[in-house]
Amino acid sequence: MAISAPVIVAEDSNRIDTRLVEQIYRQLYRIRHVEEEVARIYPSDKIKSPVHLSIGQEAVAVGVCAALAEDDVVFGTYRSHAAYLAKGGDLRAMFAELYGKQTGCCAGKGGSMHLVDVDHGVMGTSAVVGTTIPQAAGYAYSLQQTGSRRVVVAFFGDGAAEEGVFYETLNFAALKSLPLLFVCENNGFAINTPQRARVKVADIAARARAFGVTSVALPDDDVLQLREATQTAIGQLRSGDGPYFIECPTYRWKEHVGPGEDWHLGFRSNEDARPWIEADQVARIGQLLPATRRLAVEAEIQAEVADAVAFAESSLFPGPPELFTDVEVLSPEQTLQGASADGSITERTLRYSEAIREATAQEMARDEQVVVLGLGVNDFGRWIYGTTRELADEFGESRCFDTPLSEDAMTGAAIGAAMAGMRPVHVHIRQDFLLLCMNQLINMAAKAHYMYGGRVSVPLVVRSVIGKSWGQGAQHSQALQSLFMHIPGLKVVAPTTPYDAKGLLIQSIRDDNPTIFIEHRLLHFQQGPVPELAYTVPFGKARVLAPGTDVTLVGISWMAIECLRARAYLEQAGISAEVIDPVSLSPLDLQTIMRSASRTRRVVVVDNGWTTCGASAEIVAGLTEGGCSERTVWRMGFAPTTCPPTPSLENLFYPDGRSIAAFVHATCLGGDPSWNPSVEIHPEQLEFRGPF
Repeated sequence: MAISAPVIVAEDSNRIDTRLVEQIYRQLYRIRHVEEEVARIYPSDKIKSPVHLSIGQEAVAVGVCAALAEDDVVFGTYRSHAAYLAKGGDLRAMFAELYGKQTGCCAGKGGSMHLVDVDHGVMGTSAVVGTTIPQAAGYAYSLQQTGSRRVVVAFFGDGAAEEGVFYETLNFAALKSLPLLFVCENNGFAINTPQRARVKVADIAARARAFGVTSVALPDDDVLQLREATQTAIGQLRSGDGPYFIECPTYRWKEHVGPGEDWHLGFRSNEDARPWIEADQVARIGQLLPATRRLAVEAEIQAEVADAVAFAESSLFPGPPELFTDVEVLSPEQTLQGASADGSITERTLRYSEAIREATAQEMARDEQVVVLGLGVNDFGRWIYGTTRELADEFGESRCFDTPLSEDAMTGAAIGAAMAGMRPVHVHIRQDFLLLCMNQLINMAAKAHYMYGGRVSVPLVVRSVIGKSWGQGAQHSQALQSLFMHIPGLKVVAPTTPYDAKGLLIQSIRDDNPTIFIEHRLLHFQQGPVPELAYTVPFGKARVLAPGTDVTLVGISWMAIECLRARAYLEQAGISAEVIDPVSLSPLDLQTIMRSASRTRRVVVVDNGWTTCGASAEIVAGLTEGGCSERTVWRMGFAPTTCPPTPSLENLFYPDGRSIAAFVHATCLGGDPSWNPSVEIHPEQLEFRGPF
């Protein structure tokens, strides 16, 4: 493929604009030389993370970033050395990061695949294909809401255009007219499979166009033409007419991972590469400069790169304590604790759903960065039990809006908005559906603060509904709290009372970390005292719902209600049960449970989930490690099967007050196995007495 060199003309003459040529060449050569040094050093094992070199693809990042303003923002993928450097990322910090040193751009915790430089608008790169595309959209949404004219660029490869999240994000970006530029670096192979073997329709720009996105497919990676195309795109985005899509063919000279070549693998050949190498943009642009000036630029860059390498090699590795820093953002202590003006607790009664709605509205009024998004949140609250009722009327549809049916992309967008400074509350009508966005929650929300060395925070609340719902069966009845408890970087809460629901939601919104906020559907109808003023409930503090002396019942979410029912049943047999609601599952308050166990000498943990590797298993393990005998600690939970919809079996799947009481009477206290409480206790007969 032959590429002819266009003439670059200055505005006031017919001469070639050597300043622009030198600027472009400096960036191209700098990236090329940096990666050649990385390739040279890599076999020595000094570089501590896998590298994905962009040698041959430099023109895309340089052409695009040459048209950006300093305060514009870029997101990238794992092959993003070029984008990081073209946008102005710190070279010393990049080399130190590759070396795993504490002076790295991510303090040695990110490596080559996770680069960030917030000061220069590099908001992060990801090792998972397509992951940062929706985050770029969320960041763009945040900019749009502030009236900013800044734009966001999402760099990705042709392989990412096969991910579902790519199409979900195109739809959302077009729906909201976001100031987002999609840039597809199409090298034709993704990893090592030719595009023709992966897709029927190779025209990626046409796919974007189908979503109503202005799209351009360039014929090659001519850096100057790409700069001009990007200028056109940026002008359109700044005018509010977004998004925009550019597909740019390019070619990767090196193997997918590492500094070598991969011609021997058989998926491409030297013959394939020859036209691209002959049209190398680095050499081509360099030829437009006078030789003396070109050599001077190269010498300056060689010295700069040598300095960066020396800096990386002389820097220290992170010390052992750094293993545990940046797992979470250490937020300031909240001081509001629900007291009214005269210091008393208001005995006003609200439903659980009303408490959540009030907490959300009070936080939206206090902080305009708080936004609510999700399926049905603007549908008069009908789908979310009234918890978002009329919020769109009160605060506007830009701050409370329904989302497309795109769990993966919309969770990523919420993460991106949080990175930009918003405080999103993302509502999922079923926790089962969080399985569709686990990559965003686990690989990005939970890890971003750590893997970016504390440079990025994700103040995100993910509300999700769990629970029994009259025959809804296998895929609408799950509770996945134990899965999220397993992941460092996520906070997990499951408040039971209306009081805790309001206070803990406010606490979660104000916290600078991602929080999974779990609501059992039946809890939305429970009533209890809730102060009118804003207040917070701290993470990591369990609640004693009722005192007792003979046995401790620990109930998670709705199972706290069933434990209160069990307590009432056990009273019929003269047994006194203490009921504890953990409230917060990660962090978890084992001390309160341990103190109760030391008094009652018997503990039954009842989870609204499966016992195997579950939340109850974690609590039991903690109690056992803390000194409780395995003969005094038991657990109950879902039957070890998939939830059936038929009532005759469904009733056996969930523990309830009667089965808990019978278990305690027979197993924990050695009572009559045939004992059964005589008086029925219904949940609505239970009373929450504040302030607990």
